[in-house]
Amino acid sequence: MGAAGLTNIDVAGMTTEASPFPSATRAGDLVFVSGMVSKDENKVLVGKGDIYAQTVQTLRNLQTVLAAYDLGLDAVVTTTVYINDAAMAGEYNRAWVDTFGGHRPSRATIVAPLLAPELLVEVQATAWAGK
Repeated sequence: MGAAGLTNIDVAGMTTEASPFPSATRAGDLVFVSGMVSKDENKVLVGKGDIYAQTVQTLRNLQTVLAAYDLGLDAVVTTTVYINDAAMAGEYNRAWVDTFGGHRPSRATIVAPLLAPELLVEVQATAWAGK
């Protein structure tokens, strides 16, 4: 238990206890998920050069973290997404719809370079854990 009732979680393969940040932090009924990228649980990049594949893997990673709180993608209320090339937005949006289906959380998309050049997308999310 952290300060003021905050709890952190480190999900195997997403972050580790040695990471300078947790996989997610829960504050009351809100779960704040750290930025997820398209590396699998073995830290291997999925979808090199393919933003569709990277977006799907990134959202799978988000789903994995949320599952640690017994939540699914339908609990996501808002996201901040970073893509490194606006020209890829069409494929990124297609992967988004294919993965989220009819659920449409609010979203901000920012075009910016990511920490590693092979990464094409990063997703940070907030989910509601209230019942």
